[in-house]
Amino acid sequence: MTKPHPLIFENSHDGGSLPALQMLVTDIFTWEILYQISQFAIRVAFMNYSKIIVNPKKANSDKAKETLMELGPSYAVSFVHSLYVTARGVMHLYSLWAASNLDKIYIDGPEGYYREAHLEVARTNILFVAYLFYDMIHILHQYPKLGGGDTMAHHMLFAFCSVINGTYGIMPFQFGWLIVGEMSTIFLNWRWFLLKSGRNSGVLLENVNTMFAGSFFLTRIVMYTAGIVHLYIFSMSELKSLSSPEVSGVPLSALGITCGCMLLGWLLNLYWGSKILRKVARGRTNVTAKSTEVAAKATDRTKAGKKNRRSKRE
Repeated sequence: MTKPHPLIFENSHDGGSLPALQMLVTDIFTWEILYQISQFAIRVAFMNYSKIIVNPKKANSDKAKETLMELGPSYAVSFVHSLYVTARGVMHLYSLWAASNLDKIYIDGPEGYYREAHLEVARTNILFVAYLFYDMIHILHQYPKLGGGDTMAHHMLFAFCSVINGTYGIMPFQFGWLIVGEMSTIFLNWRWFLLKSGRNSGVLLENVNTMFAGSFFLTRIVMYTAGIVHLYIFSMSELKSLSSPEVSGVPLSALGITCGCMLLGWLLNLYWGSKILRKVARGRTNVTAKSTEVAAKATDRTKAGKKNRRSKRE
C-alpha cells in the first residue's frame, strides 16, 4: 500500500502542517524585525560615536560609512542567525548522539522515544528556512551587493532540501552536523565588520582570521566528513529504508536531491578548505620572509655601527 504524501512540513510539528507554516511565517517576520532593529542601531551608533571607522581618509571613511549603513544590517542578522543555529546544532547533536541509526535519520511519530529531540530539530529547520527566505528577499532588493546568482541558487537549493526533510521527517541528526557549520560564519561576519570599519590589520583581525579558519576546518571539514562517513557507510541500510512506506515514504527523487546536496556541500567545503589552507600558508610565508628581512636589516645596521666605531677609534 502506497503511503499518502504528507502536507508541507507536516512532520515538523505535532499539530501538523498549518502550525508549522505559521511558525515559518512568524520566523520570517522575526528576522525582518531584527533587520530593522539592526539598521536603526547602526544609524544611532554613527550619530553618537565618531570612531566607528578608523580610516584617516575622508573619502574612504564616507564610503565605508555608506557600506556599513546599507549592508551592515544584513551582516548583523547573519551574525545572530549563525550564532543561534550553531548553539542549537550542538544541542541537536548532543540529544541524538546515543540514538539508533534509524532514529538519527528519521523523525518518528508522536510515540517515538526521541520525539522531543526530533521536534527541536524540526523547529531549527523551520527557523533556518525562514532565514533563507528573508535573506533572498534582501538579496533581490539590493542585488547584487549582498550576493549574486550563485547565492540565490545556494539558498533556493538548501531551502528546497530543508522543506523535503521537514515534510517527510528525515535527516535530523545530519541537520545537526550541517547547521553547526554555521560556526565559521560567525567569524566571517565579524571579519567583514572589522574590514569595512577600516581595521585591516592588528591582533584582533589576526585572531578572528584564525578562529574563522579553525572553526571552518573543525565543523565543515572534520565534522562534515565524519557525518558523511557515518551516513553513507554505517547507516546505508537505514538510508535505503527511508523511501519505504513503512518508514517515511519519501520519494527516491527527493531523497536523491537531499543526499546529492549533502555530498555537493562536502565537496565544496573541501575545495574552500584547500583555498583557506593555501592562503594561510602564503600568509605564514610572507610573515617569515618579512621577519627575515627585518632581521637582516637589523644585522646590517649593527655591522655598520661597529664599523663606524672602529673607524672613529682609528
